[in-house]
Amino acid sequence: MSTLTLKVTFQPTHPIICHRRVTCLVHHQDPLFLDLVGTCHTETMSPVILKLKDLTMYRTHMARGLTFFPPDILGTMLKEGKLLVDENGALTLPPEILGDKPPEGYPVIEPMVEYFHDGVSSDFTVFPPHVSLSIKEFDFGCCANLQAVEPLPLCVTNHTKGKITVTWTKKPDSPFQVIPESCDIPPLKSMAVCITFQPLHLNSLYAAELEGFAFYKVEFVFLRGGGSRWHYLQLRLLLHLPISFPLLSSLPQKIC
Repeated sequence: MSTLTLKVTFQPTHPIICHRRVTCLVHHQDPLFLDLVGTCHTETMSPVILKLKDLTMYRTHMARGLTFFPPDILGTMLKEGKLLVDENGALTLPPEILGDKPPEGYPVIEPMVEYFHDGVSSDFTVFPPHVSLSIKEFDFGCCANLQAVEPLPLCVTNHTKGKITVTWTKKPDSPFQVIPESCDIPPLKSMAVCITFQPLHLNSLYAAELEGFAFYKVEFVFLRGGGSRWHYLQLRLLLHLPISFPLLSSLPQKIC
């Protein structure tokens, strides 16, 4: 029996809350999952600190279909008696609506089902998506003329009933960028953005995984974890720049 220690770093680019569930594939056994959370503060912006216990509350609300409503609507429904708080502090529908059914809880999901039904590698998801992308992978192909690389049009759709903010992380050394870097999307609407490519070297293979975070514009501290305030977006890109001199026999590659 041996142990391997891995170091995970958190380098946010925006003052937002971040959550990403990563997968560890182990030979001859089911995948392992690790929840990574972090909150970035600046001198002018201090989002509510996201904690692991908030994920448990969030998943319960997601199973009950409440995460499609922003915190302000949930707060109004709670004041009007259309929602109640159960013994675990989670929001639930009143008994007259549930009838004889107990409140929904987050189901036990088989690891292989969760791994393959992630909405990124396949179109299947365990729960309906709150935010979706028109494409999840794109190959720019072989670009012989760097001045003629057309931006990639991308459509981000908000499936919730609240206004959301979508913010994309930005790596200074990456040739791929999302424009605009941050945008607001009204309820049940879509927003068009574009992916630009500005390489530094010819004769290279560029690949990148762009990540974005979506969260509700409105936040109530007392409903922390109650709304669907964070969603992870993932987009994979690939581009090949052709060899610039025909006598070169090797093709150096650069992965971003």
